[in-house]
Amino acid sequence: MMLNKSVKLIKSTYLLLILIGFLGACSKSTDNPAKPDPKPPVKPEEEITYSSDYKYNLNVIYFVPKDVTPNPDYEERISKILIEGQNFFSKWMKHWGFGDKTYGLLKNKENTRVKIHLIRGPEDAIAYATNKPIEELFYKYFQDNPTAKSSDHYLILTATNKKLDQGEEIGHEVPFYGVGRTCYALDYPGMKQENLGKGGTISEKATVYIGGLLHEMGHGINLPHNGPSASKINDPQFGMTLMGSGNYTYGKSPTYLSFFDAATLNNCQVFSKETKTFYEPVTAKVNTIQAKVENNEIVINGTYAASNTVKHITFKNILATDPQGYQSITFTTVPGAGNTFSVKMPVSEFRTKANMEYSLEIFFHHENGNKTSVFYPFKFVNDQPVVDFGDRTMLSRTGWEVIAYSSQQGGLEASKMLDGNDNTYWHTSWTTPTPHPHYVTIRTGAAAVTAQGLSYLNRHDNSGNGGKIKNFKIEISNDGNSWTKVDDYVGHLNGRQYYSFNGSKTFQYIKLTTSSDYEGKTHATIAELNLY
Repeated sequence: MMLNKSVKLIKSTYLLLILIGFLGACSKSTDNPAKPDPKPPVKPEEEITYSSDYKYNLNVIYFVPKDVTPNPDYEERISKILIEGQNFFSKWMKHWGFGDKTYGLLKNKENTRVKIHLIRGPEDAIAYATNKPIEELFYKYFQDNPTAKSSDHYLILTATNKKLDQGEEIGHEVPFYGVGRTCYALDYPGMKQENLGKGGTISEKATVYIGGLLHEMGHGINLPHNGPSASKINDPQFGMTLMGSGNYTYGKSPTYLSFFDAATLNNCQVFSKETKTFYEPVTAKVNTIQAKVENNEIVINGTYAASNTVKHITFKNILATDPQGYQSITFTTVPGAGNTFSVKMPVSEFRTKANMEYSLEIFFHHENGNKTSVFYPFKFVNDQPVVDFGDRTMLSRTGWEVIAYSSQQGGLEASKMLDGNDNTYWHTSWTTPTPHPHYVTIRTGAAAVTAQGLSYLNRHDNSGNGGKIKNFKIEISNDGNSWTKVDDYVGHLNGRQYYSFNGSKTFQYIKLTTSSDYEGKTHATIAELNLY
């Protein structure tokens, strides 16, 4: 009997404990409800609908080599970076008077996710150290999926699994630059918009690689390098240009898009909400130009002709020591009536003066998104500009002929410098190259001429220095046998340039002889040569 009573007591106690536990659990659940998952479940890619207000949208590609795995949450992280980038571009487009415009992106309806095309490479990362192998893969991808392509502009992010914000380093195995309308950047684990401006290594790397991403993307949407003027760099509203050294300031200190950038982007395909024709070939030519220094300003006036409407004109001042233009100072204006241009560039806005060589690039922003440029050299001497590229009265070249030359490449003959076409040029042979000196001798027709100087135009179809003459001399003759040296000269990198004879000279033959070029190689090249 005692045993049965004990068993009954144990069972009763057990049931009571279960009841108390149940009531306690209910009470606990009521007082402290379970926290919801902070992130809603992510829809599979195929279930997301993407759309855009823009007619053309940046093609965003996430490229993964064979020996690399996609970094966690890359869709979410990259989307936030690009959407915040849209806001940055929109802010400055509005600031410069172009309205609420930015680059187009295909996004979900919540505005949190960007359409990103995942492309996997069949080789290890080392095979994709340059852009060409990647380019072949994504071109094929869009050929196989033609409806996926949404513009002529591409952003390719190559994944690396190296933790760059934790001390790991990356070499040159990932391309990071812009080529034409395509740009390359990278993604590393944990590259987040939220890390910008926090301080420390994580923040520094976020600025370098996120700022770098937007800088290279700028190249991919038509922006060249340009820097801040003296009044902007110390202004907290502006600071550093994104297309200058913005990859070291974005998200950390004031960074902006220049008026030059905004005027360029206003004609960019992925900034358009209308269906238009973009990037058809265009031409433009400066017909007249006057230049002077007045009231501590460089004053430029002139006229031009163009095959496509010019919306803005930028006067870009490029240091000879900074040929890529990171520090270039820009002044952007609208064309005047009758295809005229005019600008006043205060000397106080130049950050580097002293005794420095400059090239002035007159940059035409065409309505169809293309650009054309012409270059003129000038310099600063003791902090003051010396401008000497205004129009001269050129001699007629009727009857002129090249009678001798040191070398010429087939199709790029020495006679090209007398054909009146700025886009053709003489180039010494590269199939059988010979070292300097190179020379060209011209007979000025059937009679002697009187001139005060020589002018020549550099080739402008390449971004490098390709045979541009550095040191040369000029000689003149009346019989083509006995020569008199006029002087030694130093050529400029860009544009149409003038070399004074320090007085009038009369002659029938003129010879230009080179001794060096800006590449430090063996070539010489001239687009047009004349006398004034």
